[in-house]
Amino acid sequence: MTSFMLKHTSFLFSFILIVSLATNTFTPRATAQVIVPQRPNNSELKKLLDEGHRLVDVGDYNEAISIYQQAATIQPKNASIHSGIGFAYTRLGNYPAALEEFRRAVQLEPNNSNYQYALGYISGSLNDYRTAREAYRRAIQSNRNNVDAYIGLATILLRLGERSNAMWAYEEAAKIDPRNPLVSEFKNNMLIQQR
Repeated sequence: MTSFMLKHTSFLFSFILIVSLATNTFTPRATAQVIVPQRPNNSELKKLLDEGHRLVDVGDYNEAISIYQQAATIQPKNASIHSGIGFAYTRLGNYPAALEEFRRAVQLEPNNSNYQYALGYISGSLNDYRTAREAYRRAIQSNRNNVDAYIGLATILLRLGERSNAMWAYEEAAKIDPRNPLVSEFKNNMLIQQR
């Protein structure tokens, strides 16, 4: 084992926009597994990370951002810290700030499917569909079982008018998780759009 210990914390972006694809709004749910490397001998960093996680858990996102930013001064190249800041900004609806943090996380860990997914989600939310498409594609390349990335990609491809490619992405998502409610919603929306 390296000098870093891994602490697994799951963050579930609990926001799902429930408006149909037919109304041209962005709907995929965002999920991210956050893995925070910690130096066991750096008690200050551990304390900050634990406090940041606690604040996120209770919904105090502004304070969590402040705490995570302090942690980032100790470990500025920790992609998970930037992802945590991005998550908190997303929860506050500050997508431009979230985008900046997820870009940092992706720059530090370009093969992390969850960070790429988050970058795609935020870019799509900001109507930057081309960036979203590329981020979702990279998320899928890093993790072929990331059903959310396929759904996000399908949504974005529809926005870009790439219907046949969107159908491919939807079909891949359906192969992975046919009972996923977003897969069913996407299928229903595709049927509505065909009428």
